[in-house]
Amino acid sequence: MYASARDWARLGLLFQQDGTWQGRRLLPEGWVAYTLTPASAAPDGRYGAHMWLKIPEARDLGEPPMLEESYYMLGYDQQVIAVIPSRELVLVRLGLSHDNDSTELARNLAAILHAFPAKRSE
Repeated sequence: MYASARDWARLGLLFQQDGTWQGRRLLPEGWVAYTLTPASAAPDGRYGAHMWLKIPEARDLGEPPMLEESYYMLGYDQQVIAVIPSRELVLVRLGLSHDNDSTELARNLAAILHAFPAKRSE
């Protein structure tokens, strides 16, 4: 499917907002939770219903590259929509990468994530 970066970000935001858009429910109640539930056949709980729940572990990063709560839509040639609910952050990557190196993907996403620190509680 072809879409702009803005449209892909809106899709990520729709999932971050539990299937609602501008106060109107677009996805059935419970659908987002279902997609984020690890599939029984998924190794290490990495995959839900068409949603990646973990990027395969990246070597040499020194720390987990992304927050445990993060989830991902991964597309052709490393295109990605990453949703990080606690940061109210949706990351979209449309660049073309023929090498399916999850270490590079994790490194790039982690660098962006660290640019958006957690909000301090008031």
